[in-house]
Amino acid sequence: MDDKIIGAALIELADLANCVSGDFHTLHLNVHGIEFDSIHSVLKTYYEEAADDYDELAEKARMFDILVPNKNGSATRIGYGSIDEMLFTRSECVGLIQTAMIHLTETYLQVYQQLNKIDTCIKSVGISNFLQTRIEYWSKELCFFNNSRADVGE
Repeated sequence: MDDKIIGAALIELADLANCVSGDFHTLHLNVHGIEFDSIHSVLKTYYEEAADDYDELAEKARMFDILVPNKNGSATRIGYGSIDEMLFTRSECVGLIQTAMIHLTETYLQVYQQLNKIDTCIKSVGISNFLQTRIEYWSKELCFFNNSRADVGE
């Protein structure tokens, strides 16, 4: 895989992480009702984690001499449909968290699988390892914690 292709893929992942972080932040600020405190706190953690992913992925793209575009254009560049601002119940938040985490983990996994095939480039190996840790984090949050939240009634 060409360095420019890898760098471009990392920028796309960074853009996705930025968009997901924005969605989690919007949910964090607009959740209301039952279990407000717990969902509000969880969403703060999630938007910070996704923002950290953005930063790390953008820095890794720079390892391939790719310029990092302004993050304000992330949604447009990747065609991401951000959630609209409105009030969200706990149940609505759980569903939207689920959708965002599925998109994030599946996209991370696709790039991980491609990078994992390149074992002769130390940059690719390191990035592959980073993605593996992030996939582990997000998949646990998705498959254990968020699924458990879905089991709780309004």
